[in-house]
Amino acid sequence: MFYFFLTLVGVVLLAASGNPDLTEDAAAKLSSGGEYLTMYSDYVPELSSAPLTRRSLRDVTDTDQVYLDHAFKAVGENVTEEQWLPHYIDTQGYISLCLRLDFKEERVVTGQDISDALAFFTASARDLQQGLIGETHFSWTQPVKVGLFGIAHTSNVTFEGLTAEQNATLKFQNTEARCPASCSRFLNKKTVKDLKIEGRSHDFPSCKEKRSNPDFPVNQYDLNLWYSDYSFGESNTSVAAGGAWGVRMLWQNRDSASLYYHMVGRAAGLPNGENWPLWLEWWAIKPWSIVASTYHYPLSSSSEFYDFDIMMLRRLWQMSPVK
Repeated sequence: MFYFFLTLVGVVLLAASGNPDLTEDAAAKLSSGGEYLTMYSDYVPELSSAPLTRRSLRDVTDTDQVYLDHAFKAVGENVTEEQWLPHYIDTQGYISLCLRLDFKEERVVTGQDISDALAFFTASARDLQQGLIGETHFSWTQPVKVGLFGIAHTSNVTFEGLTAEQNATLKFQNTEARCPASCSRFLNKKTVKDLKIEGRSHDFPSCKEKRSNPDFPVNQYDLNLWYSDYSFGESNTSVAAGGAWGVRMLWQNRDSASLYYHMVGRAAGLPNGENWPLWLEWWAIKPWSIVASTYHYPLSSSSEFYDFDIMMLRRLWQMSPVK
């Protein structure tokens, strides 16, 4: 009870004192109130094709360092497992997605819905990329491309207003809204060498499905972008999840920029809020983070990773055995 009180006081103090990592626009949206799930309903990232540059960060504080050390001291051999998304960006220059529309109720999905989902994912992936540019062994500076390998859906989905490219995308209708397992790079990875795609090849031998889009001629998918219209997880209470396999969230929450960033950060291997013990948060309030938090990201209208998120990302990358 006492810890809950301290946490609540910490949240109030943080909100009142302001967050130095918040942009003015994000801070204004946050101060205006409203539900975090709808405050970005009119926000779709504008994507540029200009080369990206390294993101500059504030100085690392003593508090940052303590949290960083604690977060990654037990990662060890699991670091490769958690780093697939950053390595896809660097070794491929693109991310191929299986869009999963796992709906129990009848729903209409428009071409604009699909375009917006890709824009949110692309914006967050490029922010990760900017955080890693300049790190040893990370060389890809052209904006990472994000495209669809296929769209998997249940029979409850009706499509309207699809673009020509979306119409040409492979469609897989089944009860679990799954793309073929044989085409999943995550499910078929064997060794760390699988992360190094020589010559940035688009070929994936185990997959027999062939893409017809010449602008995105991949025949595999790296991650799932998975939407459900029902809660899930072991207790059927989860509304979002992220990991090396991709991201999953409620379709009803698809307009939340902060939720995308939180989940894409999890897909990149960044630790979640429960990775720190209570005594550490008693010692010093956790640095502002859109990923490593259980209560910051719902309160935040940020549409970018905080400095501490990028500090964690760089620390994780430096630990990678893949060169």
